[in-house]
Amino acid sequence: MQAVLDSQQIAEQFLDWVHREKERFPFVPRLATVLYRPAAEAASLQYRNLILKDAERLGVRACALEAQDAAGLCGVIAGANADPDIHGIVVLYPLRCPLADEDVMDLVSPYKDAEGLHSINLGYLIKYKRFLDPEREIKCVVPATAKAVVKALQHHPEIAIEGAFVTIINNSMRVGKPLGLMLENLGATVVKCYHLTRREDLERCVRRADILITAVPDPSFRLDPSWVKPGAAVLDVSHQGNLDARSLAGKASLLTVPENRLGKVTRAMMFVNLIYCARCKGTLYA
Repeated sequence: MQAVLDSQQIAEQFLDWVHREKERFPFVPRLATVLYRPAAEAASLQYRNLILKDAERLGVRACALEAQDAAGLCGVIAGANADPDIHGIVVLYPLRCPLADEDVMDLVSPYKDAEGLHSINLGYLIKYKRFLDPEREIKCVVPATAKAVVKALQHHPEIAIEGAFVTIINNSMRVGKPLGLMLENLGATVVKCYHLTRREDLERCVRRADILITAVPDPSFRLDPSWVKPGAAVLDVSHQGNLDARSLAGKASLLTVPENRLGKVTRAMMFVNLIYCARCKGTLYA
């Protein structure tokens, strides 16, 4: 029996949790988005606007910060780190600026890192450290997209993660690398493929996958649906679509469709992370 992933339903459950949790604070949590304006893509602008709209709906404060050059980007992030009225920071990648994305990720305070991309937070993920402070319910933050994929899979208990063979077609710092770690922590065997993977190896890994996750940003990349194992769970996390969902009807056990991919859940995970960051208020920000 095939299930179509309902991102809206999953996202609403977590957004409802955020709405309840924010009422426990004596202040209103505030999220800052950071955009590098000179190379800003339409997708980044759209994503920022959706985040701001979500924040308004949740009753969470949000501000949209922008930088015009690399020095300004560093200054904007430093200012947000130092501002006690800002509790979470989301940088809109890819930046396409003189600074490497990975270096900018480490400019954001790990205590305000609503994306979980700082080296310290990724290090906690490697160690499978779940709490910074269990008594205060302060959890370690993990990358939002990777977390969205895991939560989507866990929403369907018929999809077993433990013991599964998982193929991820993405090796980025924002998706493939942290997602692989998260699924390994949950007992899966994970293989990551990317643009340098030989086609015959890619086919072999896809055919073996119990869970297939593809997130290739290249619009020209298309995955051969005939490779997909009958009964596999298939999550297409790409923006433009890496495969034809219709061709997998009746074949995949769980499937994302173009009009209902994981963007809503990813944004919900950012606000979940904001709550964890807000619980750190009063901590000496690094």
